[in-house]
Amino acid sequence: MKVYAGIDPITKKRHYLTETIPPGPTARKEAEKARTRFLAQVDERRNPRIRATVDQLLDRWLEVLDVEASTRQGYVKKLNKHVRPLLGKLPVGRLDAETLESFYAVLRRCRDHCGGGRKAVEHRKAGEHECTDKCRPHECKSLAPASIRQIHWVLSGALNRAVRWRWIAVNPADQAEKPGIPQPDPHPPSAAEAARLVEEAWKDSDWGAFVWVAMTTGARRSELSALRWSSVELDAAVLTLRSALNVDEAGKLREKDTKTHQQRRVALDAETVEVLRDQLVRCHERSSALGLSLPADGYVFEQAGEVGGGQV
Repeated sequence: MKVYAGIDPITKKRHYLTETIPPGPTARKEAEKARTRFLAQVDERRNPRIRATVDQLLDRWLEVLDVEASTRQGYVKKLNKHVRPLLGKLPVGRLDAETLESFYAVLRRCRDHCGGGRKAVEHRKAGEHECTDKCRPHECKSLAPASIRQIHWVLSGALNRAVRWRWIAVNPADQAEKPGIPQPDPHPPSAAEAARLVEEAWKDSDWGAFVWVAMTTGARRSELSALRWSSVELDAAVLTLRSALNVDEAGKLREKDTKTHQQRRVALDAETVEVLRDQLVRCHERSSALGLSLPADGYVFEQAGEVGGGQV
């Protein structure tokens, strides 16, 4: 049974809904049922309108996706590494809950998708070389549960867009069992270990100040890298985290919103205030040595020789 369903927006070819009815005494009746079902789907615009593959959907979805450059970079990396090799050639209309759950099972068995039977040697580099102890037999390692869950939500977002575009009728990711939420298992350094880290970091004053402020405020590295003197109130013992520095796809530093897209005010203890006062003196000294004045919006933690807004 074949019913015309419009023009495929990707291939620009005529698109048909098809179903094969097995022979038998009820074949005509079953064919009429299929025809009625297809016509109803076309009339109500609930039918799949496209024969695009998962790869084509992901390409189109990434074209219209509005996220930060660093977020996009993370999505693209996971899609290229895991989704495209295993699901990329599959038509979107054939993607179902069973396929997705089998895909997640493969990732749980081995992050290299070997299926558990790979015996090859993982060489330290490509091409001809003399093997060392770094060239070892492959060992299956599961992809981290958090990564599998993120892949699920990335796929779900792309498939939701496909439903809105009427490429497919339903989102199979909604029907698939979602990967479990990993239990947090932090391993912060002990007080003695933290003291040794700070002591070692203070061999360089700027690096020591950075590590100290990171430990006492709990701020992310990217947030401290983007911290400006205009956001530090030493007399009030408060700093405000407004932005973050990240590396974009071109390898250049780029200032963006914080991860939570919200600014935070952090109270400072007396020791941290003194550390930042000493850091301010060092920034002024570097500026004066170059015949410059330190601007109010200069970075707190800047590279030597890049004063007045230099980036970490």
